[in-house]
Amino acid sequence: MPLARRLVPLLCICAFVCVCVSADASAARRGLPSCAAAPCPSDRGRQVVILDYFRGRHFPRLVRAAKHSGLPRDTPIYYGSYWGVGVNTRPPPRTPPPHRPPGKPKPVMPGRRYAPIFTFARTNFWGRRRLGPEERRLVQHGAIRGRIPRLRLLFRRSGHYRHEAGLEIGRRFRDRIRHRRARHQRVVTWQFDEIPTEAAGHRGWKYRQIVAGILRGLTYGRRELGDVKLPGIVFVPGKAIGIRDRHFWRVVNRATLYLVGEEYPVFTGSPIRAAAAHSTWRSRLYRSGGARRRLAKKYVAGMTPGYRIVGGLGGNVHRRSHGFVRHWRMSYVRARARHGVAGFAEYNFDYRNASGAVMNDVLRALGRGVRVLRRR
Repeated sequence: MPLARRLVPLLCICAFVCVCVSADASAARRGLPSCAAAPCPSDRGRQVVILDYFRGRHFPRLVRAAKHSGLPRDTPIYYGSYWGVGVNTRPPPRTPPPHRPPGKPKPVMPGRRYAPIFTFARTNFWGRRRLGPEERRLVQHGAIRGRIPRLRLLFRRSGHYRHEAGLEIGRRFRDRIRHRRARHQRVVTWQFDEIPTEAAGHRGWKYRQIVAGILRGLTYGRRELGDVKLPGIVFVPGKAIGIRDRHFWRVVNRATLYLVGEEYPVFTGSPIRAAAAHSTWRSRLYRSGGARRRLAKKYVAGMTPGYRIVGGLGGNVHRRSHGFVRHWRMSYVRARARHGVAGFAEYNFDYRNASGAVMNDVLRALGRGVRVLRRR
């Protein structure tokens, strides 16, 4: 009898563990439920994948690569391209859009979390507000309604003005999200590319005032038009991680769902050593404490497919074979997963990076990385 009494709690614990494992496996098989706005409750505790910057004609290819990547079906996949670069940002029409004509269905990204990219660079959003008549009546005028001055002029103004200019730019980004949602497009969140490296330079405090305003405007929008807090994905280069400005990092943390470190390794040398070197970025954030420690827990390792050779994006700069690149990338991703990150991001599926073979290799590596993260 004493032995039986001791076995009962053990059996109960085993049964509970089996039920939890079975529930997790069942959730993985079913995939993720849809989500209208971040943060998505179903994403809590799951490693994410972020796929960025592709042309519309390449999107079906990217979806096929994701479906055959080996990623767990309950992996949240955030994806998007730039808004406001050479496109019309007009308000939505007063009548609903017509129904999609019958024909070939649009491909659906597994675990889809659509998140358009907005940039710090000067785009259409700097020109003027684009609000409908009713929105203009409800919105407060604020400091700036028309064209945002160029950076060299902003730097001559006060810190308050720079922050207000950034706030207005961010709100214009959020206006675009609101307009697209009104046209029945599911926009889960946004992405910001990027905290500029200049924010860590000798005039960095001026850049940081603008960036802080942009992130606040994007996150909170215009409350008089019904906007609520919407955290997003922020990209940061290695140099900007060293910024010593607690107030700035508190703003970034409040705005951030995930922080993507632009590691962009060069595919040469030892991938294990390269991964170890880049793991210090997250460690540096964590050791700094406060808001930066919270950001370290949201840190996503950012890479590129590697065949579009552009300054600052690393990749296959020595023109090695596909087999070499495939092996190097896989080793790097596995090593970064063992260091511990919140997920992986791949940026720039364009030109040679948009081929089916490259996309398949990249997504298979990310699938392996997420599986390694789940075993930690």
